[in-house]
Amino acid sequence: MKSLAGFITGVIATVLVLTVIHAANKSDVEILKSDEKLPGLIIFPQKGECITKNDLEIFQIIKPNMALAQFGKFTNETLVLLVNYEGKTYYDKQKIQVPSKKCA
Repeated sequence: MKSLAGFITGVIATVLVLTVIHAANKSDVEILKSDEKLPGLIIFPQKGECITKNDLEIFQIIKPNMALAQFGKFTNETLVLLVNYEGKTYYDKQKIQVPSKKCA
């Protein structure tokens, strides 16, 4: 009888731990569904001007799939927020090529 109670307790504990892990991962995977996730971020309803420069470089990682990048080597250049909805991760000093017929 003790082994059955231990087995049931183990199953319940496993389910609870997996539920907590799933909830934690789900909150990390949610990607910028509203501007309240990043204080100070404003998303405009219309698109802005198109920038096609190719020297885009990551300088700060916000989340593994979200990073700030800049065009040019000076801090007063244009900053871009990159969000990868496909789960690709970014890293510091990564060079990003803007694909042809695409813009930031």
